[in-house]
Amino acid sequence: MNLLAGLEKFGLKADAGFDITKDEKKKKKTQTASAEETKEMTEADYLLEKEMECPVCDSKFKVLLVKTGKAKRIGQEFDLRPRHEGVDTIKYDVIACPHCGYAAMTKTFAPLSNTQIKWIREQIGENFHSADALDNKETYCYEEAIDRYKLALMSAMVKRAKLSEKAYICLKISWLHRAELKTLPEETEEEKAYKKEAKEEMLAFYKQAYDGFMQSMSKESPPYYGMDSNTMEFMLANMAMYFKDYDKAFQMVSRLITSPNTNGRIKDKCLDLKDQILAAKKKAAEAPAGAAPAAPAAK
Repeated sequence: MNLLAGLEKFGLKADAGFDITKDEKKKKKTQTASAEETKEMTEADYLLEKEMECPVCDSKFKVLLVKTGKAKRIGQEFDLRPRHEGVDTIKYDVIACPHCGYAAMTKTFAPLSNTQIKWIREQIGENFHSADALDNKETYCYEEAIDRYKLALMSAMVKRAKLSEKAYICLKISWLHRAELKTLPEETEEEKAYKKEAKEEMLAFYKQAYDGFMQSMSKESPPYYGMDSNTMEFMLANMAMYFKDYDKAFQMVSRLITSPNTNGRIKDKCLDLKDQILAAKKKAAEAPAGAAPAAPAAK
């Protein structure tokens, strides 16, 4: 029986064997397949290979970048380090030329002035030898990503980049080490030694980032490598808290709380941070005289 009989007068031809649940069955099947695909996604599925041209040596090469909109942001850490589902996007924010050694974060890779190109060719390119860390791979491990950032830091210093750019590279290296430390085993003496070295590097780069950003706020005009003044100051307050510089942290959050230019979201976070600072400062004051302060730990 054709249940849609009579529609012919409207010029419509209906299928006698239609089933109103047919589309829903297809939809359910598609949703199930989509869920299975999401469940089985690997880090490589979030990445794409893109061809780049080096502004220093004009060579073409391929790099791994995170697909736009593919990685879902699931939060951030105390110092604004972003976290994404399925992939640590920070590992893929440096472009490094395997031919001449020039490297930079994605947003500042090009263009370069003729003078900067000359400096990089003379101080990096003439001595550079490619290594396995710059070979094409499906993904980058933390060690390989850190190597790329260190190349970017050297290039930034050679091309005389702004202090905020150099500080941001140091910050990202420390973030990578922080994430790497959570994955490292400590079963052998060699593994323990590597983890100890990684922690020392993390703290050293974190301190370089903190000092660099503090100076850049007095030497540069915002934005500071993409960050507005309030975001920068809130991040620095958290970093000051990390280094137990409670007076500096308190000073910055107090200014943010009382400033009419601070948005409500940051003010709320500053109020929480202010309570943490006061509690930590009180605890430090009550500590026994001569007691050594505990080393700051990544949150």
